[in-house]
Amino acid sequence: MSKQRTLFSFFTKSPPLSSRGGKPGPEAVAAPAKKDDISPRQPVKENGSEACKLRQSPPKRPRTTAAASTSPFFTKATRKEVASSRTAAPSQACDFVPGDVVWAKLEGYPWWPSLVYNHPTANEYLRGKGKSLRIHVQFFDDPPTRGWVSVKYAKKYTGLDAKEVQRGGVYFSGKPEIQRAMIEADRAHQKSREKRLELAVCTEPSEPEDEDDNVDEDVEMEVGDQSTVSEEDKENKSGEDKENNDEEDKENNSEEEIRPRKRSSRAARSASVKAKRRRVVVESDSEAESSEDEFKPDQHEGSSDECSSGVDEKNISEPEIETDPESPVKTPFKRKRGAAGAPAPPVAKSTSISPLEVPRRPAPLSKGTKSRLSAFSAPDTFECQAAGGASGSPSSTAVWDHERLEWLKPGRRRDGKRRREGDPDYDGSTLYVPEDFVSKCTPGMRRWWELKSQMLDTVIFYKVGKFYELYHMDAVCAVSELGLTYMKGSWAHSGFPEIAFGRFSDALVQKGYKVGRVEQTETPEMMEARCRATAYPTKFDRVVRREVCRIITKGTQTYSVLDGNSSESCSNYLLCLKEAPACSGNDAVPGHCRSYGVCFVDTSMGKFHVGQFADDRHCSRLRMLVAHHVPVQVLVEKGNPSAETRKVMKGCLFSALQEALQAGGQFWDARKTLKVLAEEGYFSEGGREALGAHLPPALRGMVSETDSLGLTPGEDWELALSALGACVFYLQRCLVDQELLSMGNFEVYVPVDVTGKGPVGGHIRSGQRLVLDGVTLTNLEVLRNATTGCREGTLLEQLDRCCTYFGKRLLKQWLCAPLCDPAAIEDRLHAVEDLMAVPGPTAEMLELLKKVPDLERLLSRIHSLGSPLKSNDHPDSRAVLYEETTYSKKKIADFLSALEGFKVFQELLRVVEPSVTGFKSKLLKQILSLKGTGADGLFPDLSAELQRWGAAFDQQKARNTGVITPKAGFDPDYDRALADIKETEAGLQEYLEKQRKRLACRAVVYWGSGRNRFQLEVPESMADRHVPEEYELKSTKKGFKRYWTKAIERLLEAMSGAEERRDAALQDCMRRLFYNFDRNYKDWQAAVDCIAVLDVLLSLMHYSQSGEGSMCRPVVSYDADRTQPFLELKGSRHPCILKTFQGDFIPNDVVIGCKGTKDLENGHGDQQASCLLVTGPNMGGKSTLMRQVGLLVIMAQMGCYVPAESCKFSPVDRVFTRLGASDRIMSGESTFFVELSETSSILQHATQHSLVLLDELGRGTATYDGTAIASAVVKELAENTKCRTLFSTHYHSLVEDFSHSSAVSLGHMACMVENECDDPSQETITFLYKFIDGACPKSYGFNAARLANIPEEIIQKGHKKAEEFEKTTASLRLFKEICSLFEDADVNLLKLQPVLKKIAKI
Repeated sequence: MSKQRTLFSFFTKSPPLSSRGGKPGPEAVAAPAKKDDISPRQPVKENGSEACKLRQSPPKRPRTTAAASTSPFFTKATRKEVASSRTAAPSQACDFVPGDVVWAKLEGYPWWPSLVYNHPTANEYLRGKGKSLRIHVQFFDDPPTRGWVSVKYAKKYTGLDAKEVQRGGVYFSGKPEIQRAMIEADRAHQKSREKRLELAVCTEPSEPEDEDDNVDEDVEMEVGDQSTVSEEDKENKSGEDKENNDEEDKENNSEEEIRPRKRSSRAARSASVKAKRRRVVVESDSEAESSEDEFKPDQHEGSSDECSSGVDEKNISEPEIETDPESPVKTPFKRKRGAAGAPAPPVAKSTSISPLEVPRRPAPLSKGTKSRLSAFSAPDTFECQAAGGASGSPSSTAVWDHERLEWLKPGRRRDGKRRREGDPDYDGSTLYVPEDFVSKCTPGMRRWWELKSQMLDTVIFYKVGKFYELYHMDAVCAVSELGLTYMKGSWAHSGFPEIAFGRFSDALVQKGYKVGRVEQTETPEMMEARCRATAYPTKFDRVVRREVCRIITKGTQTYSVLDGNSSESCSNYLLCLKEAPACSGNDAVPGHCRSYGVCFVDTSMGKFHVGQFADDRHCSRLRMLVAHHVPVQVLVEKGNPSAETRKVMKGCLFSALQEALQAGGQFWDARKTLKVLAEEGYFSEGGREALGAHLPPALRGMVSETDSLGLTPGEDWELALSALGACVFYLQRCLVDQELLSMGNFEVYVPVDVTGKGPVGGHIRSGQRLVLDGVTLTNLEVLRNATTGCREGTLLEQLDRCCTYFGKRLLKQWLCAPLCDPAAIEDRLHAVEDLMAVPGPTAEMLELLKKVPDLERLLSRIHSLGSPLKSNDHPDSRAVLYEETTYSKKKIADFLSALEGFKVFQELLRVVEPSVTGFKSKLLKQILSLKGTGADGLFPDLSAELQRWGAAFDQQKARNTGVITPKAGFDPDYDRALADIKETEAGLQEYLEKQRKRLACRAVVYWGSGRNRFQLEVPESMADRHVPEEYELKSTKKGFKRYWTKAIERLLEAMSGAEERRDAALQDCMRRLFYNFDRNYKDWQAAVDCIAVLDVLLSLMHYSQSGEGSMCRPVVSYDADRTQPFLELKGSRHPCILKTFQGDFIPNDVVIGCKGTKDLENGHGDQQASCLLVTGPNMGGKSTLMRQVGLLVIMAQMGCYVPAESCKFSPVDRVFTRLGASDRIMSGESTFFVELSETSSILQHATQHSLVLLDELGRGTATYDGTAIASAVVKELAENTKCRTLFSTHYHSLVEDFSHSSAVSLGHMACMVENECDDPSQETITFLYKFIDGACPKSYGFNAARLANIPEEIIQKGHKKAEEFEKTTASLRLFKEICSLFEDADVNLLKLQPVLKKIAKI
């Protein structure tokens, strides 16, 4: 049985909490019963915070039955009969029958699609009773497996489209095995029950069946009496009595020893009389195989490297129940027995009972005890669990030790510089810990408090042996957020095994916490050597060193081998922002009142974007940036952002983590940033770079040209470099600066609308992009829908058929910034047509792309693993990892996965090569042709490199062993060492032959090992006569003497040196291999970029072919001499709405700015009206039509086919939207203010080539004010800006005002009204959803009120009031008309007759 010394062994314990106190019950002190009267299955009385509770036997069960079920003297058949007698009736507690598809869950494992069916041998599918009822299922797996699961862990399966299966749902999982299982379950779900039962093919014994008496328990723990305790338990028991006397020795011992413990199933079955131990498995995200080591502290050894609450270090004993190392639950301690003759503490009787010292007369378990049994199972999800429900946790009224510390209570804390919380410079990330408190702590806990004082805002995962421990406030967080379990004691303490780090750290990070990983950076042997080298080592020296190796936040995740892989394709950006007032005077830009410096980085790929730009009072460009590159974490300077910027951040970035850094010390200025970049040597390749050449090209342009050292910021780049400085500082704090900055992957960020500025006259220019700001992306639901914030029902969901993660990211970029250049748009459309024309190669390419991993992130990870900067002085290079083999295998698997991905690229090129010459698209030819070819190919030739890496080492051996042994010719250092070894061996053999001839004895051989190798072993008879003088006697053996010579010593020294060089080369081989691979990063990344473009084009082709209804190729027409932009859509449909509630989607025609449009009411034919005034009934489809137009323009300028019969238009430079009604409560902006702010941005930035979609402007204020504002805006857009505009309104007076304007045409959504009369309840309105010319006479608002179930009485009252308003308005209009007529001197009766008729009607 393995033993392991951990920090648990030496934590001091305070007496139990007062809330747990109380006198022990009579059962706890009752005299033990006779051995014959106890059954191993009988329950144990709950005592205080007892870690292991036993399940109560069902009532009215004969004792002989219980005994028979566990006694080793009963046969298997007898036990099966007993088990059958306990089977519950199916109708009592289970709603499932054989053939049902369900979600099932084994404790400690994720939810898994399963099939209910009868046990293959017992012919039953239910066992147990009540809470112990289990159901038999087969898991959809490859190969299929089966097992008994608790009924409470069986839920109805509702299909892949269910809400619970989507991201954020209970059953969601990104693991490919579960995804495949769900697909199989969906296929089975569609079959009949009989067909499903044919899928039940698994007959292998499930894990619980290895022990026949374990069939009806959720988590079964059995204890035998004293006679059944194993020998090791007795040894551990006897070791307790020696602990008090060995306390001094513990101070000098080293830390953990870990020995694997393996137990065969046969041994498990034969040990049924021994105490069964609970196993809860924590599944590792990084590796299928997990650690088999058990958490078993050594009973006889200890260490002063301890963490404790600082009190009473002697009342500690070892846990006597072993737990699996992968379980998040560790067995709590029991109190040590006092010294002989000493009185026991009052609470000892209620707390000192261990699971192996069961009372002879058990008491029944209370309901509260049973409910707490679930705390020992791995959590179903990471939802918060009440602390009081966990084993070893105090009651709701208890107080942890750290909560009693006065200096730690809120309001009394001080930061590292002893500033109080009210101080404006207070640093909440540090903490002042009194020296007198720290001096009382054990060395391990002293180190923990030192780290916590520097990282108060970070949850510290503190490495102790093979486990990560959490203490005090961090343990409280882990228990509540991760479902871990407290250890017993008055101070909060929890933990989990090393292999589960990725799972638990990611769960906390996604919830917004910072996680600090603290590793041991020396072994116990290294510690002992250090202490021996120290003159006077203290107890604080006798502790292994620990260092912070990583701080993980939501914006700095790199997904290393410890962290696991990302299940998301989207980028998570860390944004650093600095603001300054815009310059005044001659250099001022009209309309711009502030400037921003930004730096944002995706740490999973190491790609930095740095820029500086001026912005308007609405922060339009800042809003656009955070919409296109959504940050998950934002860093600002304390006191720097203005109030307006803070409002924008509250409204647009409410879900992002925001952190303020101190000016100067943390948020560096531009000069300090350049100085640090030069001193740290992030971008140097080995030797010193030339002056000023240490920066990447993107940053070199931000440095003053007059400074050859590159330490002076250039003009208009101070804010950008300062933002970069904040980013570098934060990455340094998180210990990822070296691996990310050394990639040198920097780009200059320029806002999309800045690049879109064309020459005077507003002409579209080459390289210009369609500008979609954050408001437009939200209103049109391009990336996320407005209801749930996910991508369901969005344009991105419709178009995204990409097979690769990097293709998905590129598609999102194309969606946020479509093209404007007609030639570039046409070239993409040619590419889509070219791919449609070769269906065979296209299908093969799609299948190949499905095999490609996320190569962008893999390249970044390989760079990190091979970085010489990180390998030299990073704490991770010194960390002692007990799962090093697992991590090495993961590194090799990632590397080989990258190689396989690039080999797929080569295969893809071979598939499409015959078709490339026939393509019309220049873009498609470039990305599928090799560099140096006549087609201006962009794809690098990787064949030689891939062939070289394929022959570098034995890949299968490396994958299995986690060790890379390079083949000859690949690693020069390794090859030279091997050559020297062979040369030395040859020299030794040659020397041996010479000595044999010299001594005339063939029996002379080499003998020895290690440093004593190559001793000449000479027969004693020969040695006495012929031994030369230079022979030095080293050792003797009966009949032989062994000699060394100076020549042998020289050869041995050469051999040892060569072997050391060989071992050093092997040890660093993996890093140097990754480094050599990364040296060609530009070529690897260029290949990824080409395939990403291909993947997006294939996605657009897939949509263009599979879209429902007619799909057409857009025609983009642009003539610089044409003054009037136009848009003509025939039979167009909304791309994201396939069906309406009434049937198929109704296609519509929309024509703006084209000759030939007719307004039926005003008779203006052949007019080029740029503004289309849209009216219609409520719920008639006006907003849908406007969104449809905007989305089709975006799709067309992306280079995709659109759902329409025809689509012709001139390029659009920007799409503006003012749709829907919503406020920004986080920014303190009302609904009407939001409307006017968006309208103001439109009026300020719209050009003749823009597309403006305005929906019911002015409804947020009084009718007259709203009408007036709407009228003025329509007039400005139609007559002055002259941009293409769709303006919907219910202000019918507005329609009358523009009914005769040549710049405005009228259209409405048609409807059919039956029984139109004065009573609105009699009217029947049918929406036709057809857009036709002319104005709608009414809005039919009372129909919408009736559909919304407004009471009929209120509708009638409202209708009467509406009639009064209409009469008043009509009377006022007639009065104005009469007054205007009488002002005319030529007024006569004929002119008055129409007015008089209107008066008669009223």
